[in-house]
Amino acid sequence: MRSDQTLASLKADFFSADFAAASAAADELGKMSGNEVVDFLIPVLESEDALQRNRAALALRDIGNSRAAAPLWRSIQHASNRNKRGTMVYALEKLDCSQELGTVFDLLFYGSYEVRMHAGTILDEQIFEFSETDLHIIQSKWDDLRQHPEHCPDFDACKDDIRHFVEGFTSYLVD
Repeated sequence: MRSDQTLASLKADFFSADFAAASAAADELGKMSGNEVVDFLIPVLESEDALQRNRAALALRDIGNSRAAAPLWRSIQHASNRNKRGTMVYALEKLDCSQELGTVFDLLFYGSYEVRMHAGTILDEQIFEFSETDLHIIQSKWDDLRQHPEHCPDFDACKDDIRHFVEGFTSYLVD
């Protein structure tokens, strides 16, 4: 267990202008657990500084406390983060996304390459709770995306991967 002094130093170093020191502090915080560390990192997800957000997201991923999932989802959805969310989606791979099937599919459908890859990992590795309505919405969005491929970056390159995930889940629909 680290002393309070060490934790205070790590918190201060986390915001250092020295990239190496800030990254090392984030790595050390990620090795820790406990509410004080999680409570420190969660508000950083709202920072205007993308590097700070990413360091916090990675540390929260390492900690694996699912209390971080909802704040990560909020940060991912924030308009100013639209082009800077790959690391935050990566952090979600280790957190409970079982209630977010539709949101994960939205990331798969409309996200950048990096976001799509992490969304795919979440879909592959986690178990979801969903309804028939959820699956119909996913199918409808997929149908719309095929009619309007301009809404998905690099649609031609990723459509087979997306189709794989859509068909994997919509196969639960009963005709």
